[in-house]
Amino acid sequence: MQRRPRLPPKPRTVERKVEQDPVEVFCRIRPAEIPGQEECIAEVDSRTVKLTPPNSSFAYRNGSAKEQLYKFERVFGPSSSQKELFSRVAMPLVSDLVNGRNGLLFAYGVTGSGKTYTMQGTPQDGGIIRRTLDVLFNSIQDYQASRFTFRPDGMNGFDAQSEVEAQNDRRKAAATPRLRPMAGGRTTRGRKDPPGSQDSSQRIPDTSRINSVDEDNVYSVFISYIEIYNNYLYDLLEELPETGPSRGLQTKIIREDAQHNMYVHACTEVEVKSPEDGLEVLYRGLKRRKIASTRLNCESSRSHSIFTIRLLQAPLDAQGEDVVTDKSAIVVSQLSLVDLAGSERNLRTKAAGDRIKEAGNINNSLMNLRICIEILRENQETGGNKKVPYRDSKLTHYFKNFFDGDGKVRMVVCVNPRSDDYDETLTVMKFAELASEVQIQRSQPARRDLGLPPGRRRANQLFKEVRKKLEDEVEGAGVEALEVDLAPIYSLAPDWPVLTSSTPGGLEEVISRLKAHLRKRLQSRERLEKNFWGTVAAMRSGIAEMEKENLVMKKELTSMRALYSDAMGRVRSLENLLHNAESANESLQRKLEDQAFLRDECEAVKEERDMAKVQSQIEKQRMKAKLRTKLEQEKMKLKSTLNTELHHQKSKIYQSQVKALKQALFSDKQTVPTAPLQPSTTSSSDTDLTAIPDKTPIKASTSDPKLNMTPASHRTPAVVNLRHRRSRSQGSDVWIDHRPTQGEVLPTAGGGAQVVLRDVEILHQRDPLHHQSTPNRKRSSTEGTPLQDRGVWGSQKRPRV
Repeated sequence: MQRRPRLPPKPRTVERKVEQDPVEVFCRIRPAEIPGQEECIAEVDSRTVKLTPPNSSFAYRNGSAKEQLYKFERVFGPSSSQKELFSRVAMPLVSDLVNGRNGLLFAYGVTGSGKTYTMQGTPQDGGIIRRTLDVLFNSIQDYQASRFTFRPDGMNGFDAQSEVEAQNDRRKAAATPRLRPMAGGRTTRGRKDPPGSQDSSQRIPDTSRINSVDEDNVYSVFISYIEIYNNYLYDLLEELPETGPSRGLQTKIIREDAQHNMYVHACTEVEVKSPEDGLEVLYRGLKRRKIASTRLNCESSRSHSIFTIRLLQAPLDAQGEDVVTDKSAIVVSQLSLVDLAGSERNLRTKAAGDRIKEAGNINNSLMNLRICIEILRENQETGGNKKVPYRDSKLTHYFKNFFDGDGKVRMVVCVNPRSDDYDETLTVMKFAELASEVQIQRSQPARRDLGLPPGRRRANQLFKEVRKKLEDEVEGAGVEALEVDLAPIYSLAPDWPVLTSSTPGGLEEVISRLKAHLRKRLQSRERLEKNFWGTVAAMRSGIAEMEKENLVMKKELTSMRALYSDAMGRVRSLENLLHNAESANESLQRKLEDQAFLRDECEAVKEERDMAKVQSQIEKQRMKAKLRTKLEQEKMKLKSTLNTELHHQKSKIYQSQVKALKQALFSDKQTVPTAPLQPSTTSSSDTDLTAIPDKTPIKASTSDPKLNMTPASHRTPAVVNLRHRRSRSQGSDVWIDHRPTQGEVLPTAGGGAQVVLRDVEILHQRDPLHHQSTPNRKRSSTEGTPLQDRGVWGSQKRPRV
């Protein structure tokens, strides 16, 4: 086994002390919606809150309910004002923005806890965004650059233009019609306009200002407004065409610039010159922001909104007249004001459809923010180097630089004292406690000293005033040749005194004036020498510090080179592995292509077989239909033939039966003339027979009314079988003769004969299983009834001849 190369020691950076600041977390308690309602949170003092679990909370039902105390940088109770919160939380961030530092402010909390109100407020009582615009423009109003002096370069930077170029751009902008920014925007039906978006006359501006403003710089403000909806970035200020197809807002991507700063590519940045312009941009974005009505909030934010203010400052030239166009001299600072969507549970909001998807993405992004904060704290406590998953969500990816030390981070935790929100508020408090333990590296403004004298703007203004006065006094004679000279002038003393004297006693006076003048020169000389040597000492100490830092940087460079060489070795080994993997991938790709070709061939053969099968099924169905038609025709033909044959056969059978019946009836020494009978043309059952005389009257037939005819005068006696049998009764020695009595034989409608008996023998027999104890047994309807009372027995059987 090969031994792993020993890693070089990590560079020692103990000599360079890095200053860090914690993430400052503030708490704001919303006033109760209903006076006297049960509350789960209360303000203990200016930095502590107490969280009490109600009876309906999960912790109380689980048996782990207890009061908990949480500390913050400052707690703003229900009676606190917007002005008080802004002065403590956001005012230092605006000061850092003017001084060239970056800042990030979050509004975090449960849905319906007052985050949007804290960030925006109302026209009469503005929130953080409105007051930030007021204070910023109050501070830089007199030092703003003209419009189009700075232009975005599309790569998170800006270019400075001369006054002539800016004038041309202003002329083009005035001649170009402005696109309607709201065409095709993603708005919500039935949504009300933001407060104050239509009427700004009721707005009460904030009159505060920042005093630490460099008068020798010019300033320009650019605003962008984006939202993160379902983990996608949208530019709320994107200009869409008024005509043509409506395509809506397009998703944006996050990129990294040359200084490794994250920015939204192709994001619209609007230059504003007053708070009113900034508020107009804010209202345009608010109309496009995604909101919806839920069970807990009628206007719930369904996305994270990021309102970004970028302040550009560039120095004036040595004359204090024009802007320095060197791109490296421009300082860009940024303040991002974030209104996070509130975390929520679907069990309480009763969300459905798109609301469930939105809530899931909101909770996932907030969870990833919590994970990043936890890993940052773990790395700082243990000294580890665990990777922070910034790229798992757009929110943390966009603000990666702030957590890596590119600005100050503050958070306002908004809570609702309603007892129903206890479980969600507990999670928010734990996250706030976790975030307050994270340390962020303190950033320093990247200012470049160009060696320009201070106060040049003021000197230029004074020169212009003096020049104007001279023009008014001398009517412009020779004034045009005057130029301002701001170079520093060093003088030891005023001009020399007069050294001549016309009187003899004046020599002493001249000598005294000369001594006084020399004393002043000596004092000035000593002062200048002192300042000089102080400057030299400061310069030497600065050079010594630079040499120390240079040595440290050299050591770090050596260590970094060793790490770089080791990393390059690993990279080469990984490249070899990658090459082998690519070769294997190409082989597998070729196999996959071969398999795909075989699959295509098999699919083609299968399609041909399926087509043949379908064609054969079609032919089969056609043949079946043809044979079925032919079969029906043959069946109809055969049925017709059979019906004809059946008719003839029935006629023959009928005639034979009638002949046999006549022979049976007139066989007793009587001769009955036979006449040929013709069958009925309607039915074989409807037949007219020759009447048979008989002495005994015949009862009416109940089976066929056609047989109820008047008998003829001549009738013969019925055919009687003279043979009979005898039988002995069971259990006795009596013999019984079974002799048929005289009866009548009549034809039936079905072609048979019906025998009507005149005398019936009655036989009585007792059931041996019958018992007297069961008198209620169900008896048949004919039990105990004589046979002659049960009706006439008839037989439909044909008589045997």
